[in-house]
Amino acid sequence: MTPLAVEDHVRIHDLIARYSRGLDTQRRSDFLATFWEDGVLDSSLAGGEFVGHSGIAEWYDRVHSEPEFAPFLRGQHRPANVIIEPVAPGEAAVWCQFVLLTQPDGVPGIAALGEYHDVVTRRGGEWRFGRRTIRIAAAGAPAAAGAAR
Repeated sequence: MTPLAVEDHVRIHDLIARYSRGLDTQRRSDFLATFWEDGVLDSSLAGGEFVGHSGIAEWYDRVHSEPEFAPFLRGQHRPANVIIEPVAPGEAAVWCQFVLLTQPDGVPGIAALGEYHDVVTRRGGEWRFGRRTIRIAAAGAPAAAGAAR
């Protein structure tokens, strides 16, 4: 497979950052714009597969409104160790780890550790998620403390 151009790598990294910003700053429309209209979000948090913008919006609204997810709100997702591998023209598999930092009770801490497994596709020169799978590896003390409230 032909390696991706540097510009494509930069745009995919930007996509990952825009996803985090939309999630962390409660910019729902910006968050949804990181997925294609037929995209899929598979999340171990809020359990299951959410298909299309309407399904992904349902996931987003749930994690931003239900009390069980309160420890994860107003946090900062920090993706790292991003590996991008082309799988077909205009398509790449992306793997990265993330740390979610939060401040329940005003004390910064790690709320969760996990991985993203993505399929990103380029249409009309733009990269978006065709599929994002979220796997939470561990939830830390801030999440547990917030859940105990």
